[in-house]
Amino acid sequence: MNERRLTPELLAECGEWIWEQLQEDGVLLSGELVDLILATERELAVQAQPLDEIARILGEEFRLRGITGSPAPLDAPIIRAVLDWEDEFLGFAGITRAES
Repeated sequence: MNERRLTPELLAECGEWIWEQLQEDGVLLSGELVDLILATERELAVQAQPLDEIARILGEEFRLRGITGSPAPLDAPIIRAVLDWEDEFLGFAGITRAES
């Protein structure tokens, strides 16, 4: 059994790391929106779902809440990019998505 858990501090580090990776990829998304994606994923308890499903659910939730991105829209492809980098970070940390 894995003893590693995603603490609030590690989640904050994850968000910062994801933002840096997105910047290197040329994706313009604020750090606050990255943090919102990670937080909402856990608020809705969908982090163990398939990534495409999470991206769809979060995209719909943000649309319902009136949350948008600028200049890039906060849509499923952008959310999926964040989730892909989150998976990378969790892998480096030795934490499975279901345990996060």
